[in-house]
Amino acid sequence: MPLMSDLFQYSALAMMLIAILFACYKGRPAVSENGRSLAWTQVPLIAFLTASIGPSLVATLIYLGYKSGLLQAGPSGYRFSSFIFRLPLDFAVMNWGFVALYVTCRLSPNFRSARSAMWVSATVMSVLNLPLIFLAPEMVSNVFDAGQGIGIVQAMLSMPLWFGSYPAFLDPDSGIGLLVFAPLAPIPLLGLVGWIAGQLIGGPASSPKGKTARS
Repeated sequence: MPLMSDLFQYSALAMMLIAILFACYKGRPAVSENGRSLAWTQVPLIAFLTASIGPSLVATLIYLGYKSGLLQAGPSGYRFSSFIFRLPLDFAVMNWGFVALYVTCRLSPNFRSARSAMWVSATVMSVLNLPLIFLAPEMVSNVFDAGQGIGIVQAMLSMPLWFGSYPAFLDPDSGIGLLVFAPLAPIPLLGLVGWIAGQLIGGPASSPKGKTARS
């Protein structure tokens, strides 16, 4: 599948970096017009970096713990596997929803209840990434099929939530199909649901009538 292609992964990462730089350059200043800090718009970017490299950092700490004797390795032993270097790219592509959230917040921080929606969306997507942290011991395991569990979790978090039929031109192996079905993967889809829910929850409080009532 294109998701497993190195060319696709590097292309997707390059596009995300361009989007981040664009949002950082074109985004609002650090302080909004009403004097409030916009530092909260950086939260999705921090979550994106944490989800991408966090599991490898934990795996590295576990490896150092095994190496120094502070932690007891399993009977199969341990090794500094290539997973530690390769998986951050996979996890970054899986978590492109954080980049979309960051760009949205940077470019439109005053859109309705953007701050509340950001927190709900970022929290939902972060929770979905928790299983990746628990895969860290498997990343340094010396078992022959140590990567099997990692692959299963990746597939579950990357597989589009679509169980019906689709036209031939929307085959997920094609570029068009990938663009259509990528937003239906669990992480970006539930992130979008969290954004909408946050907007609905915070909408009345951030409306002009709500501000008038509070004042």
